[in-house]
Amino acid sequence: MNQIKTFKILVVVLAIMNVSLLAIMWFHRPPMGEGPGGRPDDMNRFLVHVLRLNEAQRQQFDSLFDEHQQKLDAVKMRGRELHDLLFDELANTSSNKSDSLINLIGENRKSGEKALFEHLAKVRGLCDEKQKQEFDRIIKGAMGRMGERK
Repeated sequence: MNQIKTFKILVVVLAIMNVSLLAIMWFHRPPMGEGPGGRPDDMNRFLVHVLRLNEAQRQQFDSLFDEHQQKLDAVKMRGRELHDLLFDELANTSSNKSDSLINLIGENRKSGEKALFEHLAKVRGLCDEKQKQEFDRIIKGAMGRMGERK
């Protein structure tokens, strides 16, 4: 009888601890976009702050960002279309379009990478010499973190 009472108390204590831990995790989680891999707006604010862009640079930066986002949206939409076509080929055993679709997906990704490179080159072009050094440091750091994820 005494062991049963002890187990009941233990179960209640563990249940309270679990609920407490879940509440802490739920209510104290960081907002979306904090830290590496955040949303583009967060990255923009970060770059504007760290590079100390003046108002003219900031306006050009915002324009470049809008242009870049339009290009990326087109690349993403095309990528979805190509992936849909590729996976439709799973059910269609009579045609063998998969190789050409995979090549098109690769070309689409290539165009996305090229758009990113061109965007970063334009942003770097906005910077003065001191800002360029800081920009280069940020990019090298980001590339190093991308290598660590693999």
